[in-house]
Amino acid sequence: MYQEIRKKNEEYGLSRLVATFDYMHKKDGQDYFIEEGNFKLPWNRTHYKNTWAEQESTIDEVGSIYTIQGFDLNYVGVILGPSVSYNFEKQELEIITTKYEDLEAFRGRDDISKDKMSEIKQQIILNSINVLMKRGINGLYIYASDPKLQQKLMSLY
Repeated sequence: MYQEIRKKNEEYGLSRLVATFDYMHKKDGQDYFIEEGNFKLPWNRTHYKNTWAEQESTIDEVGSIYTIQGFDLNYVGVILGPSVSYNFEKQELEIITTKYEDLEAFRGRDDISKDKMSEIKQQIILNSINVLMKRGINGLYIYASDPKLQQKLMSLY
């Protein structure tokens, strides 16, 4: 998928990889990576003065909901991380909130009870997937980290 996005970027411009927030990332100036099999690229770096997607160098990074929300691309490659699975019994997506890494979204939210946290995280993950998958005006590529979701997507392909 990464190579296809690179080709689309060379031909049409503004083509990028993005992912669900299922990978470690901190705002400490260090590089953090998304690793899936033989694939390894840094999470979006935050030192840019202009919009992340408009930086030529970000073709070699993976963006998040925070770097791409409200920004249209020509083509997008979406990595659905470990929090997104598939339940074959129920025939539906399964969200595994314990694998979601965006802790900043809930910092200082003492108003959310512990019994509601999983439900709220699930909705946030689904909302972010919705946004990420709508960024590519001309096309969308999808990679699923979870083997069950990979199997389901391939059966639909």
